[in-house]
Formats: sequence, structure tokens, C-alpha cells
Amino acid sequence: MMKSRIICILLLLVGASGIYAQSLTVTGKVVDNEGLEVIGGNVTVKGKQNTGTITDINGKYTITVSDPQKDVLVFSFIGLENMEVPVKGRKHIDVTMKAASVLLDEVVAIGYATVKRKDLTGSVASVRSDDLLKVPSSDVTQALAGRMAGVQIIQTDGQPGATMSVRVRGGISITQSNEPLYIIDGFPTEDGMSSLDPADIESIDVLKDASATAIYGARGANGVVVITTKSGAKSEGKATLTFDSYVGVRTLAKRLDVLSVEEFVLADYERTLGDATDPEESMRSWQNRYGGFVDLHENYGNRKGIDWLDRTMGRTTVTQNYRVGVNGGNDKLNYNMSYGYFKDEGAMVYSGSDKHNIALSVKSEVNKRLSVTGRINFDYLKVYGAGVAGNGTNEGGSNVDAKFNKMVQILQYRPTIGIRGNDSDLLAGEDPVLSDADGNVMQNPLIAAAEEKDNKETRTLQANGGLTFKIIKGLTFRNNTGMRYQLYRRELFYGDQSIMGRRSGIYGSIRNTETGSFQTSNVLTYDKRFQKKHKVVVQLGQEFVKRWTRVLESGVSGLPTDEFILGDMSLGTPSVASSDENYDDNLLSFFARLNYDFTDKYLFSATFRADGSSKFGKNNKWGYFPAVSAAWRVGEEDFIKKLNVFSDLKFRIGYGLAGNNRIGSYNSLALMSSIITAMGDQLTPGYASKQIPNPDLKWEANKTFNMGVDLGFLNQRITVSPEFYINRSSNLLLNAQLPYSSGYQSMLINAGETKNVGVELTVNTVNFSTKKFSWNTTLTLSHNKNSVKALTGEAVQLYEAKFGFNQNPHRIAVGEPLGQFYGYITEGLYQVDDFNYDASTQTYTLKDGVPYHGDKGRIRPGMWKFKNLTGDDNVIDENDKTVIGNAQPKFYGGLNNSFTYKGFDLSIFLTFSYGNEVLNATKLVTSKVGSLNYNALDVMNSSNRWMTINSDGRKVTDPGELAALNAGKTVAAYHDAQQGDNYIHSWAVEDASYLKLSNVTLGYTFPKNLIARVGMKNLRLYATGNNLLTWTKYSGFDPEVSTMKSGLTPGVDFGAYPLSRSFIFGLNVAF
Repeated sequence: MMKSRIICILLLLVGASGIYAQSLTVTGKVVDNEGLEVIGGNVTVKGKQNTGTITDINGKYTITVSDPQKDVLVFSFIGLENMEVPVKGRKHIDVTMKAASVLLDEVVAIGYATVKRKDLTGSVASVRSDDLLKVPSSDVTQALAGRMAGVQIIQTDGQPGATMSVRVRGGISITQSNEPLYIIDGFPTEDGMSSLDPADIESIDVLKDASATAIYGARGANGVVVITTKSGAKSEGKATLTFDSYVGVRTLAKRLDVLSVEEFVLADYERTLGDATDPEESMRSWQNRYGGFVDLHENYGNRKGIDWLDRTMGRTTVTQNYRVGVNGGNDKLNYNMSYGYFKDEGAMVYSGSDKHNIALSVKSEVNKRLSVTGRINFDYLKVYGAGVAGNGTNEGGSNVDAKFNKMVQILQYRPTIGIRGNDSDLLAGEDPVLSDADGNVMQNPLIAAAEEKDNKETRTLQANGGLTFKIIKGLTFRNNTGMRYQLYRRELFYGDQSIMGRRSGIYGSIRNTETGSFQTSNVLTYDKRFQKKHKVVVQLGQEFVKRWTRVLESGVSGLPTDEFILGDMSLGTPSVASSDENYDDNLLSFFARLNYDFTDKYLFSATFRADGSSKFGKNNKWGYFPAVSAAWRVGEEDFIKKLNVFSDLKFRIGYGLAGNNRIGSYNSLALMSSIITAMGDQLTPGYASKQIPNPDLKWEANKTFNMGVDLGFLNQRITVSPEFYINRSSNLLLNAQLPYSSGYQSMLINAGETKNVGVELTVNTVNFSTKKFSWNTTLTLSHNKNSVKALTGEAVQLYEAKFGFNQNPHRIAVGEPLGQFYGYITEGLYQVDDFNYDASTQTYTLKDGVPYHGDKGRIRPGMWKFKNLTGDDNVIDENDKTVIGNAQPKFYGGLNNSFTYKGFDLSIFLTFSYGNEVLNATKLVTSKVGSLNYNALDVMNSSNRWMTINSDGRKVTDPGELAALNAGKTVAAYHDAQQGDNYIHSWAVEDASYLKLSNVTLGYTFPKNLIARVGMKNLRLYATGNNLLTWTKYSGFDPEVSTMKSGLTPGVDFGAYPLSRSFIFGLNVAF
């Protein structure tokens, strides 16, 4: 009995101790390794998601644990290493957290090698896959805009399948390509990244200065974009199936207003009255079309007419994207497979694009010494529809072709059929094609879109593989070999109702372009650390690249019917002689790199490359490209650590030489072209000299000096990286004019020199970070200033942008920047006081001493007035032209804010540009009338433009009445606007600075414990808005425009395909 009682008492005591042990309140303080309080740090109990707290403003915390003997506290904070501390019954636990090396240990691709970011000595900007996927797009280039300092993304237009230009630190060349070199998994290409699915990309690293790009020698002057694709992840033999999809709708982001129906009819009345040689007959013709003037408001005041922009580009279109992927692996093999499909309906009717992408990548550890990698990527892109360019305009077309730009015609085509008939008759094409004396043609925009086809198909196959063999400890050999094959087919067709069909019959052409390249590189790497203080990495390498191009083109006109389109071209008359073009070039290279690291504080790097290229003259086949750079990790010095200010502080400096070989394969050689010569009554085929040889032709060279500082504060919660650079480019390729006696017009020579000076800034901040909520900010800011230092002997060169003016709106001059607009300064309008008035003839004669342009007797009040700069006479001529603007921004960048709250994520991304201007050629062209009844932009409405009729429809000639009628008017008279339309003047140059809300994405990721019940590993739903808002003074569709697609003529907006605003809804699923 006594024994039983003792056992019961012991059991009660044990139970009581167990009850007591069920909970324990633990307090403490968390600091970092510099002794600073960790504010907002997460404190949780391991394995118990519902138990946690955060540290207060003093770094202190309080938490209750249920099992004081077994529970483990987990401390976490961004920028600090996670810590796990067993409680072991303690009531007070203080913790010192160490700085995490994750950000500094980020691996960066630098060309033939990778390094940790903390060991970088050159200038490299990086974007990771998470950032790329925040901007759903078929072209990854779009996702880079504003995310990297010194990297400018130029979107030329909004047409489906349109490519975007990338400029690294402004580019170096005047006449040649400024696109960077792209390296995709070690394989070089000049075709950009459009063939890749953004979801297949792991990272993008952009090498910006020559100390980083010189390892690519004659191809690295414009920067190098290194793309690393996903190769799968270790998953213990279990594959992960992913499905990503989004569907979106698009509408025009902005509309351009044209004259209302009433304003249009009023303006046509004024034109008719003002230009009439037989006023009575002209008025009868006008009244027969539009009715009496006194009834103008009654007939047309509420008449909507036809909104041609809405009819052709106002539709809401659908964008679809679907991607399925499988990835997985184990210790020996990793793999990643994917298939993607993208469909985009263009804003323009009858246009759009389709894209298919298949990718497979494999990485295998064969044994301890040998590993292999392989990747195959196939991409098919079809772009259909005629777009807005006329007959290939903006891609090398003529000024005649420019008159048929569809966007201009959409804005100018008349909105009403007149007093007889219904305006809807215009939609059916019952309005005849109109033509004026100058050969200009106006056509129904709907018919133009239907009758003209510009279909493009691109098939791209890339396959490359790598082999890495560890010879001995520290010594490895790597071979990378690959090929790329692309077939591009373009079909142009103009039906019998198209402008071209009406002029010269049904026309069609087919152009097939086949390009291929082969590359192999061999790199030997020795990586050794000596005595724990010295680390040396030595690389020796060799590379061979072969590229070829084959072009076959044929065109016919006068086809008997458009029923078969291009089904049987033999029925037509050849108008483009069938041609077969072949281009080949080879590159043989040897290179070396030395990296030296002393005590992880003092870093040194040197590279050297020798390139032998078949493109250059026989006297300059080989080029040599050295570079050196160094860095000092000052933050690791004891005297800096004692300050407890910096978590990272590193100074970088570099100097190097890189080249640009983006020229034709045979520019250095003597070339012949086939000709047909009339000899008597016979046509005899033969050959004639086409190009004079230049045995001294060589690559363009770019010498770069770069300085940078990497700063980190509060355990990398704040990082700041300012950089300064000077790029001096020489041997730039220009066409030198030759004397007529030579028999040639020009010869390509190395003569130009430019200088780029710039400052860049990248700031990353962790503004708030707790278990439930985080807020991060990234700011990039770039400034680049360029100037021309030498040309081909001339101080000034002018270049033409083809939009129908036969003018040279761009000026390149020694000592001045690139991108300058050149023309007349507009001094407003000629006023009544500038003239003598003859009441008997009701005519105005320009007063002596008033400057004039062209025929003095033709000048009248309300015309554009240009500034007389020379001042030595009253005649305004070519000598009075000057710089009237510049397309280059003073600075540009991006600002991204990312938020997370529990399962929600929100990203708000803005881009901006300041100081750039645009030549609004669309406004210039559409402000004229000519002899057709053109419509015009709303800037030409009666409240803005100079008027010559009063409210009663009477032509005003009296000076006082005319002056009063036009007080404060700022735009030339409607019927006189043509006086200025064929001249470039400052009225058309506009401030194109902007701030854009480029992207907003809101997503929700479901809890893993919830979706695991249905076999899911991940489920995320999201909504994205792109190109949502733009704050700008620019009056055109979009300030981000450059329709000429040339570095010589930037910043021109001539009938650009407008950008769209899109709203996308998507999901990411993983099983």
C-alpha cells in the first residue's frame, strides 16, 4: 500500500514537471557582427511555422517555446547568415549574427569563366531569372529596360515581332552596328536573344568596359551580353513538371487626335478658297461635295465620320503564352526540357505573330574528372501583316516609298464622304484612290492593310556542347563547340487594289536568307591557392568561328490575279532580277587571362587576345587586344572594420582595348558586279568593277578607362555602386568621298574618332524585412555624353532620314555630339506687319529687310518664319541651318519596388529618360494639305492655326481684320503649311523626356502545405499591366521611338507603329 502511494506521488511530480515544461518565455537581444542592433529580424521556432516574432527597434525579442529542452530558435535577417540556437531550458539568449556572403558570393559570368561578384575587377551588370519573369514577354530584351545601369533598350516600334536595340554605354560606332556581342552558353551570336524563351534563362550578365570585354577581342567593343540558360536542378531522381501560361489583352496606349469632321470640312473649304485660281469653279466643286458653307455646322457639327485609327488599330487584341517544362536530376545528371508557344495579335488589322520554342539542356558528371553539357534550342517565328511602313520604308526604302506610310495615311485620310452618301461607304472602299500632281497617293487604310502583305518567317536552330576535364588538381581543360543555323524568308505582296498594284500592277517578291555559324573553343585553366594568401588563376585559350550567309531573291510585277498571291510567280514579269548572294568570313583567335588574389583584399586581372579575321585588309588581318584591371577590397582592412560603417567597400579600376568587326565580309576587297550593256542592237552581259579595295582596312577600336566603387551598408541592406568611364574610339569606319576621276564614289576607310564619357549608379536597398513583409528597392541611373573627334577630313557630315523630304535632318560634326538634328530655327509665323498691303489688288508684299526663304513673292502672312542666322543678307538658305535638337538623353534609368506580404508579391517598375528630343516627322508631314483633301492632326485646328476666312466663310484680306483674326495663333495656315513641310525646322523637334509606369505585377503564391494535398509543389497566380502610364510632353504616340533603325539617324518618329498597353493574367504551376 505504501509502495503504491509513493509511486503515485512520483507520477504526480513528474506530471507536474511536464506541465511546467510545456511552455517557457525566452527573451534576448540580436546584434550583427559589428555590434549593431538587428531591427525587424525574424525569430521562429524550428519546425513550428505558427510560432515566431520579430526583434524591436532595440534588437530585442520575446518568444514562448513549448518544449524548452528540445526546441531550437531560428534567427534570420536579409544580409545575415541564418542561425539556429537550441533553447536547452534557457530564459535569456543573446545572439550575434554574421554577415551573409550570399550577395557577394553571387557567381557572375565574365567570358570563358565565372567569378564571384566580390572578386570582380571589371564593370559587369547582372539580371537574374526572377527579375526577367516579372515582365511577361516573348522577347527577353524587353525585360531588361531600366534594370541595368549603362544598358539602354531602344524599342523602335510596337509591331509584333519587332526587334529592340541594345546600347551599352552609348555604343562606339558612327556608321556600323552598335549592337553588343551575345554569348549564349558559350556560343557567340550577333542575332540577339529573341530566339530564347525568357523562362529558360538563368541569368544575363552584361560586360560593359574593355577590361571585361577585351577577352572577346575584335567583337567586344560594343559590350558583351553573356546569357546562361537553365540546366536543371538536383531533385533526387524526381522530375519537376512546370506549366506556365498567361493570357492578356492589348489596346493602344495612346491615340492621336485628328481634326473633327466639322474642322476637316472647314479646313478644306479654306484650302479651296485660298489656293483657287478659279474661285467660282472651285467653290462649285466644293459645294457639290460638302454642301453650302452656311450649313457647315448643321451638316457636320455632330457628324462622327470615320475614325480611321480606331478602324485599323483600335481593336482590343489577345496575347497568349503557354510553356510546359520538365527538369530534374541527381548527382550525375541534370536536365531541363521545355516547349513554349506565344501568339500575339497586332494592333493593326490583319497582323500578328506566332512563336514556337523548343529547348533541351543536359549536364552530366561522367566521373570525378569528366563532365559534359549540351543544349539544343529551336525557335520558329512568323510575323504577318503589312505593318505601317510603305513598300519596305524605314528599312532602306526610298523617299517615294515614304509617302505611302500607312500610319501617315491613317491620320490623313478624309473622315467623311461629304454631303451625298453615307460615311460608312468609305469602309467598303467606295471612295476612289486619290492622287495629286506630285504623285502622292491617298488610299483607304483598310484596303491598304488588306491588300499589302509583308510576311516573315524565321527558323533558328542552335546546338552547342561543352566538355570539362580535370587533368590534375587545379588544372582543367574545357572545350565548347556549337553551331547555329537560321533560315529567314520574307514574302512581300501588293494586290491589285494596293497603291503599288494600281501604279505598276500586282507585285510580289520572295527573299530567302540562310545564315549559319560554327564555333569551337579550347580553354586550359590553372587555379591554385598558395599559402592561403595567394590565389592564381591562369587561362590559355584558342577559338575558331566560321560564319556564312546565302541570299536568294526574286520579284515579279504584273501578275494577272491576286487569287494565288505568290503561288505562281512565273505568271509575272521579273522586276527584281533573281540574285544569289554569298558571304563567308572566318575568325581565328588566341587569348590568355591572369587573375591574382592576395589575401582576398588585393585583386588583379590581365587579359590578352589576338584575333585574325578574314574581313579585314591583307595588311591588317590580325588585331591585338590587351586589358588590365585591379580592385582593392578596402572593407576587409582592419582600419575600415573598426569604423563599423561598411559591410562592403571595394575600389575598382580598369583599362583595356576592344574592337568592333561588324562590317561586311568583303568590304576590304575589290568587287565586281554583273551588268547588261547595250552593244549595237544586242544586250551583252558582263561585269564591272563595283568596289575599290582597301588593303589597310581594320577593326574599329575602343579604349576604355573605368573606375568603380562598390559600397555596402547595414550588412548589405544598402548597396551602392557608382562608376565613371571614358571610352575613346578610333579607326571608325566611314565612307570617304573619292574624286570623280577614280571612277568610284567612295571608299570605306578607318578615319573616325569619338569619345564617350559617362557616369552610372546602381542602388539596392532592403527597406523592410520580416517573416511576413518585405520591401526592396532598386534604382539605376545612367549618363553618357559623346562627341566626335575626327571624320574623313570634313568637319561636318550630313545624313538623310527618308520620310519624303529629301533633306538631311542629322548632322555629325567634329567637336559635337552624335544624334544632332539639323535644320532651321522656327521664329513663329510671318505677321501682317511684315508686309506692305496693296488694297487695290488685295495682295501682300514682304517688306525690305524682312528675311525670307525661297521665292520672296510667294511669302504671305501665316507662313512659317525661319531665323536668319548669318545676318549678312535677308535670304534664308542652307547657311542658316543649325543644330535644333539632340536625340540622346542626358540621363536615363529605372526604379523598381518589390513587396511581399505572406503569399502576396507586388512589383512596381518605372523607367525614365530626360533630355532627349524627337524629330516628330509625323507631325511635320500631317500638318500639310497639298492638293488633296487631306486630314491633319488636331494641332491644326482652327483655334491654333492661322486662318484666312472669317466665321461667315469670307476670305479675309484686310490687314487689321487679318491680324485680329489670328492674334496668338502659333501654327502655319492650313493651305500654307506646305511651305514648311519639306523643310526640317524646330517646330517639329519636341522634348521627349518621359517617366513611365512600365510594369506592375501582383501575384499570390499558395501555401505549400495546402497545394501539396493535390500533388503540387508550387502554384502562383498573377496579374500584370505593361506600359500603363506615360508622363511626357511629347505629342506623338510614344517618346520611346526611333523608326529609322539606324545609329546615324536616331530619334525620328515617322509614322511609327504605336506601342500598346497590355493587361495579362497568368499562372505558374509546378508538380
